[in-house]
Amino acid sequence: MDIIHLTYPEQPQKAPAVIALGFFDGVHLGHQQVIAAARKEAEARRLPLAVMTFDPHPKQVLGKGDEPVRYITPLERKLEKIERLGVDRVYVIEFTIPFSELSPQAFVDEYLIASGAEHVVAGFDYSYGRFGAGKMTTLDFHSRGTFTHTVVAEFQEEAEKISSTRIRRLLAAGEVEPAARLLGEPYQIKGTIIHGDARGRQIGFPTANMRPEFAYVIPKLGVYATFVRLADGRRFKAMTNVGRRPTFYETGDVSIETHLLDFDEDLYGQELTLEWIAYLRDEKAFNGIDQLKEQLARDREEANTRLSV
Repeated sequence: MDIIHLTYPEQPQKAPAVIALGFFDGVHLGHQQVIAAARKEAEARRLPLAVMTFDPHPKQVLGKGDEPVRYITPLERKLEKIERLGVDRVYVIEFTIPFSELSPQAFVDEYLIASGAEHVVAGFDYSYGRFGAGKMTTLDFHSRGTFTHTVVAEFQEEAEKISSTRIRRLLAAGEVEPAARLLGEPYQIKGTIIHGDARGRQIGFPTANMRPEFAYVIPKLGVYATFVRLADGRRFKAMTNVGRRPTFYETGDVSIETHLLDFDEDLYGQELTLEWIAYLRDEKAFNGIDQLKEQLARDREEANTRLSV
């Protein structure tokens, strides 16, 4: 898959294709419907299949909202998932203030027409140009007759639209299993193992303290059944705690600590990927180390059961 990075005022070289448009954070089942529709059109026309996406998120650049932008998939992961869908070419346009100020007509002229698009596919709610003024209902006018387009209808699960916003909401509530259904795979985050306070090892449950490498959406505080994938490809059952360790500290930063089942190696400095499988329980403070150890033993047994299905 060819990956072409563009920063305004750079324009793509003309290369006829069917283009799917979207930010595609998560590349969830709804996004996959858009890309599948574009692939079908590309095959019928015997043209390459291209995706045009953006990075970073517009809200991060335009400063909308009080909270920092959190991502389901960083660009690297997004591109991996897009490639698996049979895409031939991806245009990654850097989202900047000058780019955001393009009128809808200028965006179509300088990026879609200039690229040689022969057919464009996007979701029903896709918008483009300054203030998102361009809509799928206006794309026929802005195309100047140079390409046709397909609008993909809303894709639902349990009578609700599948969207990146919905998945973020599920993760924030600890609902990693329904989030996985919408993503088509378990939610994943990648990070590096850093030194912690070694309390887990002292009580017989050594943990790998992860520092996420990106501004991921972090599931809500609690204990989870997870899989850990190491950089060498090995995959292990694990249980992961997201929290402030209230048994030991009254306050503190949120940490992500993972205890790998059936594993006894030094992971410091290594990169690993967490796959979030099931929520086990809330984080809570215990009355002493013995009570904590008893609960961790139960957590380990439950995690092993959930991961063995």
